[in-house]
Amino acid sequence: MPKVSVILTSFNHAKYICEAIDSVLNQTFTDFELIIVDDASNDGSWEIIKGYSDARVKKIRSKTSGKINRELNRVISELAAGEYIAIHHSDDVWELDKLEKQVAFLDENPIVGAVFTWAQVIDENSINVEGDWFIQENRSQWSWLSQLFNAENHLNHPSVLVRKECYKVVGTYKSSLFQIPDAEFWTRLLIRYPIHIIQEKLTKHRKFSNMSNVSGVRHDTRNRTNNEWNVLQENFLSVSNFEDLIQIFPTLEKYRNSQGFDIKFLLAMACLDEKNHRSAWQLGLRWLFELIENEVSYKKIRKLYSFSELDLYKLTGQFDIYSITNDDQIAKQYVQILERDLIIEGVYASWSWRLTKPLRFLGRLIRGLSL
Repeated sequence: MPKVSVILTSFNHAKYICEAIDSVLNQTFTDFELIIVDDASNDGSWEIIKGYSDARVKKIRSKTSGKINRELNRVISELAAGEYIAIHHSDDVWELDKLEKQVAFLDENPIVGAVFTWAQVIDENSINVEGDWFIQENRSQWSWLSQLFNAENHLNHPSVLVRKECYKVVGTYKSSLFQIPDAEFWTRLLIRYPIHIIQEKLTKHRKFSNMSNVSGVRHDTRNRTNNEWNVLQENFLSVSNFEDLIQIFPTLEKYRNSQGFDIKFLLAMACLDEKNHRSAWQLGLRWLFELIENEVSYKKIRKLYSFSELDLYKLTGQFDIYSITNDDQIAKQYVQILERDLIIEGVYASWSWRLTKPLRFLGRLIRGLSL
């Protein structure tokens, strides 16, 4: 039975797949199996994968694309035989001593759940890209959780080596997530286990200049990420110790109460930190609605924090989740431009009011805008 199961996910990277595979097969650590999971590539990737005859390589091809997380979970749970699991991607590259150094660390540190490495970002031409996003110092698991709660994921997925036992304890990847399945998994992992980063660039993480990566910064990926992040934040409800909680969120110390604590209320308050993005505000307010509507939890937060419907009333008027203020300002500016452009030879056109009436009515209807 191999010590390490390397799972390489592949999709339409025919140009790079050989380099990715070879960087595994040529590792100085050799006690591994390589399971390649191709997500129904249509660019010739599968033909290249089939060409490898190394006995350590196992090849799986999905019939249809878009189900890579589900297939990855199946491989982890049913097929991977290794004590440790390494995740690799078809456009990324490993330095040849990566596994050797990571295996040695996990062997020597049995309480650590996963070990990562620093990552050098490269472009489609394998040229180094400046940046330190994946160059992080080691920190406590609580500090990592604080970053993740606040929508920062500095842990590089293709750099990780995880104990298979950790997947059994905290679960595998959520198949419904497309942008942050790794970050969401990190939160569940970190609530139970410390991690470590080997501070060497042992992974090359490719990002395309046209932002075509799944993680590329585009309008759709930003929307999808914001919509998915609340799934990650809800994992924090499983934190059962107040001392652990304040290590993640030091500002919650002010809510310490010798009579106990309510995790959902405290996380709602963490969500309503103004540094958070709007989706976190929405989640925090939703949790407060739920607490107020449940008679048992309502009595509890009244007793512990003197929080009532009136406090919620104030908060729901304070947090501009839907950018109403900004939309109103844009609408007003648009009306001003229309009215300005309707000035004819210094005389304000008498019909300008009629022309802008539909816009004004729509503004009032949607935003309560009075013009």
